[in-house]
Amino acid sequence: MLTCREVSHQADAYLDNELGFWKRLRIRLHLFMCNGCARFMGQMRITRSLVLAEADTADTGDDARIESILAALHTK
Repeated sequence: MLTCREVSHQADAYLDNELGFWKRLRIRLHLFMCNGCARFMGQMRITRSLVLAEADTADTGDDARIESILAALHTK
């Protein structure tokens, strides 16, 4: 079985459907058995969907808004 570290390192490839059948199956099995990794993968899905949604609606000419968001992220 994969370790939590292996699953977390392959999370992006898993979510992008870049892995083969057997690797995906091994990750799914791990997620079924590991609540921590299942939560992590769920959070990754949510984060990715929010970032993609924001990127779709963002005005590329709104540099001030982008700078304020980046500044807020750096202060946290």
